[in-house]
Amino acid sequence: MKVTQITKIITGLLAAISIFGLKGNAQSNLVFYHNHDQFNSSNFNPAFLTSQQNYTFGIFPISGMTVGYNNQAIIKDMVFQFTSGKQTQEDYTTVFNSLLNHDLFFQRMDIPILSFAVNSDYGSFDFRIKEIDQMASNFKGNFSSFLYDPEHKTFSFNQKQVFPAKAFYYREYSIGYGKEILKNKLNIGIRAKLYFGKSNMISEVDGSIEKRDNEVFLTTSGKAHLTFPINLLQQDSLMSSATLSNDFTITNYLFNRKNLGMGIDLGFSYKINSLLELSASVIDLGRIKWNKDVNTLDFKGDHQFPKDYILSLTDEYVTKTSDFSTDKENLNELFKIATNQESYSTNLPATFYLGLLYQLNANVNIGLVDRYISSKNLNQNSFSITASYEVNKKLTLNSGYSIIGNSYANLPFALIYNRNSSQSFIGTDNLLSFIFSSSDVSGITFGTCFFLFRHRSKYKPQLEYLPYFKEKKTKPTNRKGLIFNNY
Repeated sequence: MKVTQITKIITGLLAAISIFGLKGNAQSNLVFYHNHDQFNSSNFNPAFLTSQQNYTFGIFPISGMTVGYNNQAIIKDMVFQFTSGKQTQEDYTTVFNSLLNHDLFFQRMDIPILSFAVNSDYGSFDFRIKEIDQMASNFKGNFSSFLYDPEHKTFSFNQKQVFPAKAFYYREYSIGYGKEILKNKLNIGIRAKLYFGKSNMISEVDGSIEKRDNEVFLTTSGKAHLTFPINLLQQDSLMSSATLSNDFTITNYLFNRKNLGMGIDLGFSYKINSLLELSASVIDLGRIKWNKDVNTLDFKGDHQFPKDYILSLTDEYVTKTSDFSTDKENLNELFKIATNQESYSTNLPATFYLGLLYQLNANVNIGLVDRYISSKNLNQNSFSITASYEVNKKLTLNSGYSIIGNSYANLPFALIYNRNSSQSFIGTDNLLSFIFSSSDVSGITFGTCFFLFRHRSKYKPQLEYLPYFKEKKTKPTNRKGLIFNNY
């Protein structure tokens, strides 16, 4: 398999996965964190369930989706070229080089299918079903730069670069519970989760350069796990092609129950005083065991670096010539593998939230939140400060500033609109991404939920100067004398 073929496979898979995310409706990840009565806030912290309405209902597609990703300019171009069929080798190379130069590429998409919440004297409960697709990779390092970057000419021997990549696609069924332990002081929450895995890719492959008897060798080792309904075809220990499994159907893929996992969310919120609130949670402490459609690729690459491209050689490092190029040199031997179909297990990336909320006045809250995603070799930290302004009882505005991973220019903005029977929201993690194509992180959100069994008052709002008098609502008539409701 040539390097050009590898770039096509990698970018093609990224494009296919990204198409759904880029065309979806997203619930932003941080901008709504401190709006505890927002419909999806318990996704951040199950303790926030205690702030929700008595009976809340949401259903796909109007309940909204979650999409967040970085490297957005390259990904948008990749998806456009991929869907239009106009992609060229130069397009593939541009995307692949972008991944090599980018510290961390990430994307996550949550698709709520169904949700229902109930508040009672015994606590707050909710049931949710949703689809989750997330991926992260980091190909940047000395080994990849030595091979692909003409400016990176020197490499130290026996210095390994890991090529971490993780992709998950699974369905989640969960039951959440929140309870007020100390009145107006302490709330706790827990969510039990059941996962059904659909596809997965985990890379623990590494690359290095070794010196043996005054010869230079490029090597790869480690394992990559792949779960997807395909058959891998090999020739001379190289993956030559892949075909869909004979029993593959969309129905079998979407409703596969053979890859089972379990997880849990934990959280609390604590009122330090009447103005200050502390909250913390951990989301997706869980694991999935992959049993169906699994392939493990054990890399055993070994390729002698041509002497013609060696400018200088010592016991500690090698320096290449300026005319070395992967287009000239066939590196197939680096991708030699042995395969097996043994089951394996993977931990899901766990997410930790820590928030602090200060009530500036009756209408304005200032919130800080830090989010840390724990995933081996792919850890990511984000921080956000937002102000929430309650314009009136129906409309709330959010805005502020966020640092998301390695992106420092993010301007969140969101609206929440409450009615008697429903709630609608719209927002983005980064308003700048709609203005400047060079802005790195992108995300957009909108959706609606419904409040069921709401009691409709027969009386108008209480007048302060008439504390013991309630005026009934009337049914006014139009000019023709027809009665219509005015609620």
